Amino acid sequence: MKRICVLLMFLDIWTTGYSQNGDSNQKSMGRKLCPPMENVPQPINRVNTSAILHELRNEMKKRNAHHGPPIDAYIVPDTDEHQNEEVADHDKRLKYLSGFSGVGGVAVVTQTKAVFWTGWMYHKLADEELSCDWQLLVYGESKRLVEWLLDELKPNSRVGADLKLISNGDWEFLYHALANESISLVPINNNLIDMIWIDNRPDNPTREAYVWPLEYAGKRWQDKLDATRDKIKAMGCDAMVVTALDEIAWLLNIRGHDIPYGPFLKSYVIVSKDQLHLYTDSVKLSPDVRKHLHTDNCISAHCARLHDYEAIWIDLRTLSQIWQKVLIPSATEYNNGASRCIYILINTEKRKQAPSPIMYMMAEKNSVEKEGMRLSHIRDSAVVCNILAKLDEQFKYGQQLTELAVANMVDKYRSEQNFSRGVSFKSIVGYGPNGAIPHYTPSTSSSLKIDHISTLVIDSGSHYWDGTTDVTRTVHFGQPSAEQIEAYTRVLMASIDLASFTFPHDLILNQIDVIARAPLWDIGYDYNHGTSHGIGVFLNVHEAPVNMYYGRKSSDVVLKEGYFISDEPGYYKENDFGVRLETILEVITKNETMGKYLTFMPITLVPFEPKLIDYYMLSPKQVRWLNAYNDKIRKMVGAELLKYNSSRLGYEWMMERTMPLFSDARRNEVCTLVVATLIVAIATVNLLTV
Repeated sequence: MKRICVLLMFLDIWTTGYSQNGDSNQKSMGRKLCPPMENVPQPINRVNTSAILHELRNEMKKRNAHHGPPIDAYIVPDTDEHQNEEVADHDKRLKYLSGFSGVGGVAVVTQTKAVFWTGWMYHKLADEELSCDWQLLVYGESKRLVEWLLDELKPNSRVGADLKLISNGDWEFLYHALANESISLVPINNNLIDMIWIDNRPDNPTREAYVWPLEYAGKRWQDKLDATRDKIKAMGCDAMVVTALDEIAWLLNIRGHDIPYGPFLKSYVIVSKDQLHLYTDSVKLSPDVRKHLHTDNCISAHCARLHDYEAIWIDLRTLSQIWQKVLIPSATEYNNGASRCIYILINTEKRKQAPSPIMYMMAEKNSVEKEGMRLSHIRDSAVVCNILAKLDEQFKYGQQLTELAVANMVDKYRSEQNFSRGVSFKSIVGYGPNGAIPHYTPSTSSSLKIDHISTLVIDSGSHYWDGTTDVTRTVHFGQPSAEQIEAYTRVLMASIDLASFTFPHDLILNQIDVIARAPLWDIGYDYNHGTSHGIGVFLNVHEAPVNMYYGRKSSDVVLKEGYFISDEPGYYKENDFGVRLETILEVITKNETMGKYLTFMPITLVPFEPKLIDYYMLSPKQVRWLNAYNDKIRKMVGAELLKYNSSRLGYEWMMERTMPLFSDARRNEVCTLVVATLIVAIATVNLLTV
């Protein structure tokens, strides 16, 4: 599940101010060991950024926007020019300023205060890493960014931000909210963090991009380009600016190394009816990629005109003069859309903001992509079986395990697999109370020892040439408590109910969410994250447009055959234990006599933990589904595991956990038969002894 909705969560910080308690103006979070106490050491991973804050404040005094007066506050988001969930080390400006190593956050610095917002799932990490110079505010439990600015700043104050790093939607909301109180939001053309981040700044990535072969893509990039042009025309536009890196990778059938956990080339693309322009660092285009895109002497509609990355800021203004209407991507799930800088380069009358049509084409996998996802998940499921079997063996033999050691082991096993292209996100391994933090990732300062008392949540995934994976299983190395068993069983029931659900093709996505949550709601349980996200084919592990969460108002998405989504209900008892089960599902058509109906087929094939299941809580339908699922694991993953001698342990572990179960009805039949047999046997013995 990882960082579900991190980008949209921070859009909410700026805009909606959502709070579970209905109150977005609560107190800020108290800081650990702040102010510092004499003779009491600070957390070992705390970063002193006092000098950096001092430098930034100096820049705020002397730097200005359009030669105006100094700025009174400066906003530093955690994104790059493409609103990515993960950014390259070179672009981690927020980390440089604050010391925060997690994902998701935004900071505001004035001459006297420094404030940092993050989600509740990252507040512990932020509290440890941020120096006492910082006030820490928690999303959903604190003032929104705009509220804080309005409270802190006087009329006629000036708030600065980098236009390239803030989406147009965020900018417009903030601009109007501040203007209502006579506070100006002004563009800073030279990023102030870049002005002070001189020493020890990581270089921009320079590894070459590469071609994603047709045998995995299933469709030529020229054909994808034609389909995109048709969509653009149907939307009444002459051209489109493509800013999302996963869309560019999908469109051009290329992959890169520029973003952590994502196989992307940092670039922009402009598509018009007869031209395609690619803006990137040309040193990263190998001869194979240039040949693939026909970049040399490009004069046709099916070749790529190559430009330097920064040239888009000039070309877009010039090229847009010849177009009547330009499609600019608006905010969607997992991406906040085009930056404010892209938006203002196009004249007002020529702008059309709408969700990218590429997003929907990318989500609906073709037959080759679907087969690749199925095969990659079989191999990946075998890897997970090997990992869990090895952990089980190590624990039985008394080897001391820690969260961090398990995370490193998971990454090592994954990197050694055939077709592997690296992990698809930072592995989540949470034991006991850390397992109750949905987005927790272990560090040297937080890693717990694993024992036999509580649950261990492992959430991991990989990129392969033919697919991207994401799987979560919860295990227990001792005798679980009744509370842990009930929680796990209800999460399993939720997972099964979603996976076995049949629905009309036009059912709104978020209406389906109640199916998964119902077994938990029955006893007052719930989980504060989405139930499903989309997943790409050797692309993003979080892929638009799917983000299933009944509480979201904006989504009118419907599922289509060929979509792949996660199924990941959970339960989290704060400071105690957590349970999450995540299985990737393929959306398939179910033949019905009346109308078109859809259902799901699981492609993640990893057993659930029998010792955590109360089988008497399962309905006959749920038992039938689980039996069929276990049988599929035995056949498909079993065959994969038997290919390798090193997987024998994983095979035996898998077989032990996929034994067939009786349904209630069948259980009653068996009990009746056993009783009848015993009666006959007793009667026979009595007759013989007479």
